Amino acid sequence: MRSRILISALTAAAALGVVASPAAAQQGRSASSVTPRVVATYDFGAKRRAITFPRTVTVADSAGQLVARVALAGAGKELPMTVTVIESDLVLQSETPDGVLTLVLERQNDGGPGSVAPGRWSLGRSEGKLRVDTRN
Repeated sequence: MRSRILISALTAAAALGVVASPAAAQQGRSASSVTPRVVATYDFGAKRRAITFPRTVTVADSAGQLVARVALAGAGKELPMTVTVIESDLVLQSETPDGVLTLVLERQNDGGPGSVAPGRWSLGRSEGKLRVDTRN
């Protein structure tokens, strides 16, 4: 009697695994096939700094989720950034070779027109104010 219950439980678990596998595979394909829509690009210029500073930051909408990537001056590849909206400000963070980069772009969640975004930045122990050119 006990062996029948065990065999029934194993059979049910195996059937559940077979049914769940195709569903998980479909979800993986649909999530990876989404092409993010660029919402804004921020150009930081080519000003020489003693630290590795961003050249550009691109913010995109990926299936309703804000995502961002940063291209650092002197670096060959882009790094992912976390995106947080606090009231009307956009807060972007990424781990860089010089430490954690934090960019706070003021009033960027308002959606109004503007070619320059004010804000502030910090990277490691350095910090400062920003005036960033925007392309929407």
